[in-house]
Amino acid sequence: MKGFSNFVNTALKILFIPIIIASLGFVYAYAKYFKTLNIYLILFFTLSFILFLYALKKELNPKIILVFVVLFGLALRLYYVVTLDNRPVSDFAGMFIRSKMFLLGDYSMFHNKNYYARYPHMTMTVLYFALIRRLFANSLLAIKVINALLSTLDIFLVYLISKEAFNSKKTALYGSFITATYPPLIAYSAVYCSENIAMPFYLLSIYVFILVMKNKANTNTLILSGLILGIGHIFRMVADVVVVAYIMFILIYFKKNFFTKSKSILLILLAFLIPMITANTILKRMGILQYNLWRGCETKWTSVLRGSNLETYGRWNMEDAKFIASFDDDKELEKAIKEKVKERYTKTPLPKLIYFFLIKYSTQWASGDFGGFFWAQADTKSLQIDILHNGMLYVNLYYFIILLLTYIGLFNKRQYIDNPIINLFYITFCGYGLLYLITESQNRYSFIVCWLFIILSLTVFRRDEAYE
Repeated sequence: MKGFSNFVNTALKILFIPIIIASLGFVYAYAKYFKTLNIYLILFFTLSFILFLYALKKELNPKIILVFVVLFGLALRLYYVVTLDNRPVSDFAGMFIRSKMFLLGDYSMFHNKNYYARYPHMTMTVLYFALIRRLFANSLLAIKVINALLSTLDIFLVYLISKEAFNSKKTALYGSFITATYPPLIAYSAVYCSENIAMPFYLLSIYVFILVMKNKANTNTLILSGLILGIGHIFRMVADVVVVAYIMFILIYFKKNFFTKSKSILLILLAFLIPMITANTILKRMGILQYNLWRGCETKWTSVLRGSNLETYGRWNMEDAKFIASFDDDKELEKAIKEKVKERYTKTPLPKLIYFFLIKYSTQWASGDFGGFFWAQADTKSLQIDILHNGMLYVNLYYFIILLLTYIGLFNKRQYIDNPIINLFYITFCGYGLLYLITESQNRYSFIVCWLFIILSLTVFRRDEAYE
């Protein structure tokens, strides 16, 4: 157990360095571009933090402090989404438009070679948008307000997770305040993406899982953890990485016998699959879906192909888009992609290949808002553009500090050795780091686990409480 913890810790001490350097590059770029300081942003967040520290120093009731932190986070999110008059763009616009077609009884977008037949993992978001259209006259505002409420729920869930991970309400309150003011969670409240729905389910599942691992809940409760994660997965289908992290944690750190470990893994896996299989079965029987939610008419290798493009550092590009479009048969396409990916990786000089992966990996995790403000304001010319773009220096500086705290925490042996729960988050980060190293890269993709850095930054604190 200690050997594995030391191995992961040593690896992360190396892997976090390029992210921190790239993050510092963002800070430098924005500092160079914006010559003036936004004194209002500085004063606002400085005073907020001072008040928070004052409340902690006066030892006010933690529940009262938490309520004020949550309300503060809610106010920030509601102000942002209500005052920003924006519209869905790119894939988000496509899903919103198709939701109206769905309400009119048109399911063609999920059939044949249409876009959502190629990428059926977007189906649940289309249906969610359709439901909001049916319930609310101003559906776009309703979606953003719901996003803000769900993002506020994340504040409370991070508090619960941090309290269990660190056995400290004070540390958990720090986690809640960081979550309340965390730029990505504020920015994405105004973005019409499925991550807003999925994230609370991811977090709640992790909280329940930790309770079981700390023997505060019965092993059978893992069914609930798996079910909750499975619901989040049908909205943002990358939760399988969390499942793998669960399994690894159970095998390495769960102090139970072989039978109990095997049972725990089985419960997690079966429960995780239930929401997706159930939703898939219902949608296919209703004639809505032609293909399964987890496998459309286009091979998932297309993401690997885009992720292997050396010229664009694994981002979307026209070259690969045209290559994919030139095939009618999916099996032939998959075979051709595998050959092309193999050629790119085997015929590229090793130094160039290492540089490619280094840049792709570091830039994937280095953006302070994970691309949130771009997606929120891509179609608007409102005054907030100038205000918030000017604030991007502080957004990236905020994130840079979080990364530094995370890195310093890697040297705190009382956390990663004495507190095995922390290794769950380290393993999870490694899993997503590997996933996005192989597949297509985009700042938004890592947003679903941006909360990881909040919890990992808390490892900088001393750990005086005994692990239970």
